[in-house]
Amino acid sequence: MSSIAVLKALGLNFAKIIKKFKKFESPEGRGKKYQISRYKKKFKLIDESYNANPLSVKNAINKLKLIKKKKFKKYLVLGDMLELGLKSKSYHVGLSKVINNSDIDKVFIKGKKTIFTYKHLNKEKRGNILQNIEDIDLSLGKIISNNDILMIKGSNATGLNDFSKKMIKGI
Repeated sequence: MSSIAVLKALGLNFAKIIKKFKKFESPEGRGKKYQISRYKKKFKLIDESYNANPLSVKNAINKLKLIKKKKFKKYLVLGDMLELGLKSKSYHVGLSKVINNSDIDKVFIKGKKTIFTYKHLNKEKRGNILQNIEDIDLSLGKIISNNDILMIKGSNATGLNDFSKKMIKGI
């Protein structure tokens, strides 16, 4: 409301501003969407790989839920949320409830903290526990199909951001 009040006070044209917001694209690593060709398939990547904290992960999953499923599946590669201190385990466990209440088909985890999330996921949602970044290709290459959606979410230090960039570049 305060933003609208400021815009009104400045006498700016709401219609023009709304048009600009409709064209707004998420930045790299923070929700930007890509069409990917990999594993001899074409699928969508939602790159959320730059940052992860309890609120941003929940928001990303909720945004993914807004995409109505048609003839495709949804996959999540989830890395650790870092720098959470003593509550880290409970925050990671708490994500499992959000994921279990979503329509994500499989979750692949990478990191020491996400194992707490994984242990509390419904069994049918459990993908693989990834030991290293190369395991992503081994796991996804076997199951991803044309038109599926893959979201990569994790703290930058997990290495998922670098993997996501390589995927986008076709490396």
